[in-house]
Amino acid sequence: MASYDPDFHGTGPAGAFDAVGAEPRRHGCLFYGVVALVVVAVVVTVGLALAAWVSYRTIVRYRDMYTSASPVALPRLTTSDRQRQRAVERVEAFRDAVEAGKAVDPLVLSGDDLNALIQGSPKLKDRVYLSLDGDRIKAQVSIPLSEIQDLALLRGRYLNGEAEVKLELDDGRLKLEILSMRAEGKELPPIVRDVLTHSDFVLEGEEHEADTEDEREFKRFLRRLDSLKVEDGELTVTPRPPD
Repeated sequence: MASYDPDFHGTGPAGAFDAVGAEPRRHGCLFYGVVALVVVAVVVTVGLALAAWVSYRTIVRYRDMYTSASPVALPRLTTSDRQRQRAVERVEAFRDAVEAGKAVDPLVLSGDDLNALIQGSPKLKDRVYLSLDGDRIKAQVSIPLSEIQDLALLRGRYLNGEAEVKLELDDGRLKLEILSMRAEGKELPPIVRDVLTHSDFVLEGEEHEADTEDEREFKRFLRRLDSLKVEDGELTVTPRPPD
């Protein structure tokens, strides 16, 4: 299967962390980095497929078919403020221990935990909703496209979509495989489905000169992890043993 490295900053001038409002120091670089990768993969996959194989007129037609002039309401979170705060505290304690090189048990997060953390980010709140099903992440998004890429063609348009993805971490290399995607309740056109079938999104662990500090921090954190997997409806993050 071919791979595509979005490299975060390649999605637009502001970079993916800025685009989706990631707050790595506040609530944990791991969580917001993973959400950024999921969101960027969903948006960039559609954009790459359309830009590569169709004319401008067809892009406009697909834009009108698969995006909307208004956002949609996502499922409401039922957890309390106290439950959300506990999720934040667990993520922060895990991050701090890993960065300090201390022994710590794996971090286990449920779908409710993930969505509680999302509600702590002004730019992610009410725009991204995640659920965990078996070994898959299901993402529902309602995102203003101009915040991902500020183009006249995208201003005032929202991507209201659903995607099903799988994550894999191998020696600091984070791979995301998009299994399915719908936008505006419709199956995507064949050219986009072909990209989904034959491409993975990969974040390499090496740091680059063009990386922002948040991106560098996220990559350094990934290198401190042994595994990151979704299993039985839970996300489990296992750190490497301390040196």
